[in-house]
Amino acid sequence: MYKWSNKVANLLEKIELRKSDKVTLIGKNSIETIILYFGILNYGAILNPIFFEESDENLFRIVNLTKPSLVFYDSDRSLGKTGKETAIWMSFPDFFKNCDSDNQFIKIINNQSDKFEDCRGNSEDIAEILYTSGTTTVPKGILISREALFLMADEISERIGLADNDRVLEYRAYSWASAQLLTILSSMLKGSTLFLGKKFSISRFSNWLKDYDITISAGVPAVLNMMINGSVSLNKRDVPSLKFITSSSAPLPEETHRRFEEMYGIKINQMMGMSEAGWMAGNPPSNQRFGSVGLPLKYKKIHFIKNNGTKCCNCENGEMVVAGKSIGMGYLGEDGGLVEFPKEGFATGDLGYADDDGYIFITGRAKDLIIRGGINISPLEISSRIMEHPAVNEAIIIGVPDNIYGEEVVGFVTQKDGFKISEKELIDHCKACLPDFKIPKKIYFLSSLPRNQNGKVIKSELIKVIDT
Repeated sequence: MYKWSNKVANLLEKIELRKSDKVTLIGKNSIETIILYFGILNYGAILNPIFFEESDENLFRIVNLTKPSLVFYDSDRSLGKTGKETAIWMSFPDFFKNCDSDNQFIKIINNQSDKFEDCRGNSEDIAEILYTSGTTTVPKGILISREALFLMADEISERIGLADNDRVLEYRAYSWASAQLLTILSSMLKGSTLFLGKKFSISRFSNWLKDYDITISAGVPAVLNMMINGSVSLNKRDVPSLKFITSSSAPLPEETHRRFEEMYGIKINQMMGMSEAGWMAGNPPSNQRFGSVGLPLKYKKIHFIKNNGTKCCNCENGEMVVAGKSIGMGYLGEDGGLVEFPKEGFATGDLGYADDDGYIFITGRAKDLIIRGGINISPLEISSRIMEHPAVNEAIIIGVPDNIYGEEVVGFVTQKDGFKISEKELIDHCKACLPDFKIPKKIYFLSSLPRNQNGKVIKSELIKVIDT
């Protein structure tokens, strides 16, 4: 990996990139993507990772916001409109095991030296721009410094007790901040062995754990719920080396946590993070507390505030605020500059409290996001797409409880007078430009949306529609 990342760094040097130049990486979970990932960081340019399965609309929106000088994209990824005039676009194949191929990219990589010692970036420079859905249709770019990225990986690897003899399983998209910090960067930092799954399925998951003698596995509540609701041939006896499976990205109810451990005899270690701040809290593996996301990590300071802005006392509910050396710098502004996070801390939108021992408990969300299978989904992005249909008058999207994914996407629509549209037609309309995980599971047609005196939609009334 070291020599290959040096080859990539030398290629970037040949292109004469500066440390302020941005490089977008569009790839699937593969060794080639990871080589390019580390090569870009090694060189010192700014990395902008995007997952292979992102929709064309969102992909090019992100590229247009980032304004990269160079785009690496997996040759298996078909592209519609490209906007290629704004950057150099380089398609990369599966080059790691095909060194003798006549492919032009492989020839270019093979011709680079495997020695590189001239990193352009320093600790204060930007390492990555990560995008999150947020609560609007426009994704927000989060700028993370090279120092903060290192500290983020250092603190989470310390909390889970990662060591050089660990065998770590990851199957989530490489571009997630959660996956980068928990497994990809941490494994490199600690010398652990990383097993990166290309495509997740329950049968593959249990086989991976067994066949590769995994000691720590990434996890999300959706996977744990699948295992509880389905029959999976797995027990602690089958995976004696497995210390625990992590749980993050969405709330894990205490009853689900206990039921999983009773069924499978495998420990769950619950933690919490967000793209803007990396991992924020995590249970120490030897001192877990059911229902809690754990203690703040070593470079983090966490407190809760009331509606009036004053700090909460222990066990008093409020909005979570995180600060410290290991959080993002701020958001990418419309002018390409930095919109800094407040010095006093970043309000996460999560509601909860810290107990007398400092353990964090999350009780709800102030932000209007849907978290489906650990993935943040902007309701406004989906409703805006539905409203593009000529028959739709109004549309609203909400998340409803789901046994497998934690939350599922559901839509409510009113139609324009004189128009008639079916649920299937609207769902097909969404499928034209949205990825599968954002497609509404169900769409309800209403004569009008229930609103309060301020004109805001009353979501509790929409839930009643589903219940009836």
